[in-house]
Amino acid sequence: MPRLGLCAALLMAVLSIDGYCQEAPARKPDGNEGGRPSDAQIAKWRARRPADEVAAKPTPGAATADAPNADSIRGGGRPGGRVMTAKHGSNVLWLSDSPPSRGNGKSRWGGMGGMGGMAMGGGARRGPPVKRLWLRAGIDPQKSGFARDDAKAETEILLVTPQGKPEGEPLSAAEHHKLSFEMPVQGYYRLYLTKRKLKDDTLAVSVAKAEVAYFSHGGDEEERNEAATAPRALDSAPIEIVREKKPDEKMFFRLTSGDEQVFIVLRKGVPVANARVRFVSHAGWVKEAVSDDQGRVSFQIVRDYFPAWNEFEKRFKAAYLVIAETDAVESGRFNDQPYRSVRYQATLSGSYYPSPSDYRSYAWGLGIGFAFLIFCGTAIYLYRRRRVKPFAEVRFDEKQ
Repeated sequence: MPRLGLCAALLMAVLSIDGYCQEAPARKPDGNEGGRPSDAQIAKWRARRPADEVAAKPTPGAATADAPNADSIRGGGRPGGRVMTAKHGSNVLWLSDSPPSRGNGKSRWGGMGGMGGMAMGGGARRGPPVKRLWLRAGIDPQKSGFARDDAKAETEILLVTPQGKPEGEPLSAAEHHKLSFEMPVQGYYRLYLTKRKLKDDTLAVSVAKAEVAYFSHGGDEEERNEAATAPRALDSAPIEIVREKKPDEKMFFRLTSGDEQVFIVLRKGVPVANARVRFVSHAGWVKEAVSDDQGRVSFQIVRDYFPAWNEFEKRFKAAYLVIAETDAVESGRFNDQPYRSVRYQATLSGSYYPSPSDYRSYAWGLGIGFAFLIFCGTAIYLYRRRRVKPFAEVRFDEKQ
């Protein structure tokens, strides 16, 4: 019996190894169990800021980091990253294929895999699929709410279709923060929502962009090949972010945790150098970089999905947000009011999935556990079998 107890303990240890390794990085620092830093942590972070960083004034195009605060910070990021925060983060506008989550943290549309915000067949009727997008504000892919209406801001919405006009066509204003359009042909559909607002002598230009790839297995092959090589940037866009396709990228491409992804910042089709670019993962981890002379910046998709081993979903769809900002000394007039500088901001959202190695490691752990269980059971059986002595009849001859 002691041997049986030892084998059972070893089995439990093997089964817990993989789950421990997967969940260990997800632990939050002490005092931050709810994803929000404590007052002591905030004071400690502020105390660690160098004096020259506090006194330095940001320059146009340079990477800057504001002091952490309890309203905008969510995590420390992956190794090599920093805890960052966006100034006026609530003013960051972006387009999402799912509405804000409910109070329980789950999306109103499920938040798992599949084609988020997609109504096949045009809803209740037969026809092309319809894509739905929601305008949201904030820097948290999970907790950002709907964008507030701003009467002082001028709004323009353009939709660029695979076989439409290169400069795009105007789209009707959002209804309840929701935009929708049909996708009759295969290709990349790009939606640009531009807002312009004058504050003092600075014109703020914000461009929220969404790129939707629609391809079907049984569609027209020629149409599909044409769409795959079509340009994916708008020459008239004040500023935009383009996800760079990889040379060997397949048509039904999916980003996964651990992948390196390059983004390009453009202004009217021209690369923007020294733009401040931030990548925000599904769990709120932030990484910041500065674009090079070609407007390119690269980020590694951080792994931030750590469920219990029995709740792992390999089709879990996580959202990311990319934010690019740059300033320019430009003068002009907006609504008969002069301005001397322009502050550009661009956003692009997308999705990524768990790496295949993540759920394979769970399978390996489970397989090793079962193998160990079979080995222990077989060893115990053979041990007990060897200790069984066969019955032997002994007769005594009392006459002798």
